[in-house]
Amino acid sequence: MKAQLEQRLVELRAEYESGQKIFKDIEAKIVELENRKKNLNETLLRISGAIELLEEVLGEDSKNEVTEVSDTESQDTESQNKNVEVPFVVRLPLEKAVKKLEESGLLAGNIGEKSIFVAGVHFGDVIQQEPKGGMLADRGSTVDLIVATKGKLKPNLGRDSPLCQFSKH
Repeated sequence: MKAQLEQRLVELRAEYESGQKIFKDIEAKIVELENRKKNLNETLLRISGAIELLEEVLGEDSKNEVTEVSDTESQDTESQNKNVEVPFVVRLPLEKAVKKLEESGLLAGNIGEKSIFVAGVHFGDVIQQEPKGGMLADRGSTVDLIVATKGKLKPNLGRDSPLCQFSKH
């Protein structure tokens, strides 16, 4: 009986050591996955910022094509309706954007901030405006601006997010 108990003790110790090794391996893999998750979040943040910027830039280009009006027609419209064309101020530093709006007869309205990581966008640059450039607005009305700031805006990676590899999307 004593020999059987000693044999069982040896087996349990071996099983315990094996479990400890597996546990350490799993912990190392968890650390590796957490680092990969962090890197993926940062990459997705840069991509989402680039998408927003490109959508804004493409929106400007299409507005330029659609709102082509001769100078005389533009002056007649402005004098009749007291409307002015909203200038494009996206990707300008805030001070220059405000000056350009004022030169057009408009005022800067609400100025918000948004954390963004996108190559080519400097902190303090306007990244969104409302109304969009190329639209008509009443002289003296306001244009709301969003300015790029430093920070980490993490995209939603929860189970219900389309960015999650385990989502149903």
